[in-house]
Amino acid sequence: MRLFGRGEIRRWRDLHVAMARAVLQQAAADLVESFDAELSEADWRDGLIEQTRFVAVRIAPVVRQVAEPLARRVVEEADRALQPIAYHHLQWQPLPVDANLMRDMMEELGDWAAAGGAALTGLVRGAATGLPIAGGLGRGLPRDWMRLRAEARLRAKVHGYVYATVVQGPKGRRSQLEHVIDLLQDAARHAQPL
Repeated sequence: MRLFGRGEIRRWRDLHVAMARAVLQQAAADLVESFDAELSEADWRDGLIEQTRFVAVRIAPVVRQVAEPLARRVVEEADRALQPIAYHHLQWQPLPVDANLMRDMMEELGDWAAAGGAALTGLVRGAATGLPIAGGLGRGLPRDWMRLRAEARLRAKVHGYVYATVVQGPKGRRSQLEHVIDLLQDAARHAQPL
């Protein structure tokens, strides 16, 4: 047994936890950016009434298709790096799909979206009081305000869903990043130095 083998395993763990954070946080940011254009095209039903269905049908599958393979690659790379320094095989274990996660997350995000909508309402109302009504500027304002508010609410829910699914899960449920970190930490605990 090598004298400083545990130190190498700790350095391995820390390096790969940092890599997992960097990769999956960047993936979450990229997903949010890619969804912004799609959110601008969402209709009234998606923005006001069927937000949960919109996220479940159009957002969740894409998030899973992007985040899970990245998480798997991080774990596979970590396993390759662990083999020369320890007796342990790190194996990818997919995060089980939680059927109630979407509903619970949308309920939890409801207050956040409402708070964002209230802030937007104040911003628009404040801007509206300073605008002249003449020349047709005031005519489109209520419709634009409602569209902006619905879009802001949907955007907040989509951003919250991506963050909660990829970076930090809600109510004790693990995100992809938390799952990968748990796998790495468990491997570091059980690995025996060569």
